Amino acid sequence: MMKEIIERMVAREIKGILEEHKTSIKEMVNTSLLPQLRTAIRDEITTALGELLEQSVEAPKSPIPMAVPDLTHSAIRNPQSAMGLYLYSIADGAETMDLGGIGLDGNRVYTIPFGDFSAVVHDCKAEPYQSEDRDRVKAWVLTHQKVVDAALEKFGAVIPMGFDTIISGKGDADPEENMRKWIETDYENLASKMAKIRGKAEYGVQIFWKTQAMARNVSEKSTEIKALEREIQTKPKGIAYMYRQKLEELLKHEMARKADQCFQEFYEKIKVHTDDLRVEKTKKADEEGRQMLLNLSCLLSKGQSEKLGQSLEEIDNREGFFVRYTGPWPPYSFV
Repeated sequence: MMKEIIERMVAREIKGILEEHKTSIKEMVNTSLLPQLRTAIRDEITTALGELLEQSVEAPKSPIPMAVPDLTHSAIRNPQSAMGLYLYSIADGAETMDLGGIGLDGNRVYTIPFGDFSAVVHDCKAEPYQSEDRDRVKAWVLTHQKVVDAALEKFGAVIPMGFDTIISGKGDADPEENMRKWIETDYENLASKMAKIRGKAEYGVQIFWKTQAMARNVSEKSTEIKALEREIQTKPKGIAYMYRQKLEELLKHEMARKADQCFQEFYEKIKVHTDDLRVEKTKKADEEGRQMLLNLSCLLSKGQSEKLGQSLEEIDNREGFFVRYTGPWPPYSFV
């Protein structure tokens, strides 16, 4: 009996807390959790593509940043409908075009003009592309990217859609009609995004440092670490062990401080060559013992990539540092 009373009291208390902080929780989900979810999904796709590369399957030379499909438009996702349109991207320019059988599973890809834009699509069933075969899913993702790249080459600018974005029919409206309604409703937003990315491309910048080399460098330049090392040599074994623990903590602190300094320096050095940039989540140390300091998605106008490349080369030439520079990609991170 007492247990039931306590459970009811706790339940009421939790409900009260949730109601009181409902707005704050919603804001936290929108501003924090959703961006982290998008990044996590993109990292999983990048990992899958890396595995595919190791298996010598034809693939792009670098990881592909993928966008998370926008599920806010419920009208474009209706699995009850018999037919649908698989949407690869919204292209800059109104032109009817047949891109041929380059789509998922060899489907014919074509464009549907609307206003100043064209939707790049293929006909499909109104259901997700799902399979237990990992290789097949990887092939779908790579094909999706290749179609977006082909549209980018044809039109010069595209707003890429995430893998498996499907527009379905609803009620008396067929998929094409629903897609036109969606574009019309979201037209101002699409136009704003297109203006932002027109004549630009996305590049990935990852900067690593070699952990052991940087630790030696920090130790050699820190007077406090040197003094503690000398003091350890004069202590008995038991006390020296405690001092070594203190030395490890001091080294961690100095390494973190150095990492912050490098982040700020490199960020500012890169920023001046970009139109926009996003700080992405860093990853764990790789098999070469390199720790990622910086992971950036950069939006560049044509002609800027060479200047950015020169700055990155200067960083790469520094002892203990390594730079990975990829692109150009369709601007997934900025639309």
